[in-house]
Amino acid sequence: MAQVTEPRSPAPAAQPNIQDVFLNFARRDRLSVIIHLMDGRQLEARIKNFDKFAVVVEVAGHDQLIFKHAIATIETQRSVANYFAAHV
Repeated sequence: MAQVTEPRSPAPAAQPNIQDVFLNFARRDRLSVIIHLMDGRQLEARIKNFDKFAVVVEVAGHDQLIFKHAIATIETQRSVANYFAAHV
């Protein structure tokens, strides 16, 4: 007996997660950010790149790789009304 398959509709576009949107915003706009690490240290940096596990930042002209699990918070100098507005 032949099996009938229905055509698949394209999967809905997944909404990007807030972390990626925030980091992309800071990277694209070359914002200076303050990264608070879990051990209490703070770095004033510019985000150059990131992936699922780490962030590459420029601190005082040198690149540093920081694992995300070591980051407590990242703060920007200016606020943004809606990070997702550009992705709608």
